[in-house]
Amino acid sequence: MLGGAILTLLTGQISPIDALYAINPGVMLFLLGMFIVGEGVKNCGFLENCISGICRYAPSGDILLILIIVTMGLLSAVLMNDTIAIIGAPLILILAERFGISKSGAMIALCFSVTTGSVFSPIGNPQNYLITSYVPQLSPYLLFFTGLTLPTILSLVIIYPFLRPLFQGAVPFHSACKIGEPVQSMEKWPVYLSFTIIFTGIGLHVLEGLFLTSWSVPVEWIACIAAIPILVGSKNRVKLLLNLDWYTLIFFASMFVLMQSVYDTTLFQTMIPDKGGTNVLLVLVGGVLLSQLISNVPFVALFQPALLSSDVSPAIVLALAAGSTIAGNLTILGAASNVIIIQQAERHGVHIPMTMFCRYGIPVTLCQVGIYAFFLMNM
Repeated sequence: MLGGAILTLLTGQISPIDALYAINPGVMLFLLGMFIVGEGVKNCGFLENCISGICRYAPSGDILLILIIVTMGLLSAVLMNDTIAIIGAPLILILAERFGISKSGAMIALCFSVTTGSVFSPIGNPQNYLITSYVPQLSPYLLFFTGLTLPTILSLVIIYPFLRPLFQGAVPFHSACKIGEPVQSMEKWPVYLSFTIIFTGIGLHVLEGLFLTSWSVPVEWIACIAAIPILVGSKNRVKLLLNLDWYTLIFFASMFVLMQSVYDTTLFQTMIPDKGGTNVLLVLVGGVLLSQLISNVPFVALFQPALLSSDVSPAIVLALAAGSTIAGNLTILGAASNVIIIQQAERHGVHIPMTMFCRYGIPVTLCQVGIYAFFLMNM
């Protein structure tokens, strides 16, 4: 992505000033703030305790799978799916080893969970936040929670029957199960304070949508304010900042430049039919399929100016969010969070073939497309 952005600058496809303006500062600040919060969660041992709790209360493989889906799905809605992918993959691998189940299967369960769980939250993934930044007049928090919560719950449920065979034969550890002592380089109170700030900020946005108030603050401010307790409470701020996922931040900055350059050519706009911006099913399915070619965040960055006009219907907004997100369940290349998880698995010697991922991902995605299409076409 960085190479493509540099090439557009060198060839004059986009000027340096236009490239600078193409980078969305709100998205960049939001990602930076959430990555800092995620690093704090990792450093205080919060997730290790969470996984130990899952392990302790899972009497069977079936319950283990349910707990992974629910826990990882809900955490991704609050801390963003890429964050949970980064800090959750090593812990799920340990969990799979302790229970004697397929590590590849556990990684696929993590992929599906963080992808699907992030759909109904405006801060669950970068593409959702990118979408909400273009339609502030629709009260995005209220819109996402009311329009996508129920279909997302059903979409999380549908993961269970398809992945259940991979969790058969698990050996429960009960109270003897322990992931290990969490490595804590900071106290837990900064993380709890950050969570309080995040939930308060989300609550203000919901209240704004319900009562048409002006109490809320921009989401990027919420993320940055939530990052302050982590930086203050960290014993080694420099190490914390160095451990952030700077590669993803570079990816997004470069993506904004490259996608703006591509958008200026008007090449991809011709792919959208005259009525494509009003057809919920077309936007939903298009989001799933086209995200396989350029990944979901670049897809949203490229197509949202053409799809999200000032008079766009709420159903189209939600279809764009749902389609571009569940695209990550179809193939590994459909979402950046998948790539993060697969790369971490590879570093631990666990190979997940594309054929195995698609064997479970294709039927899961087809069912989820049907669920979201039913709800969104009846809004």
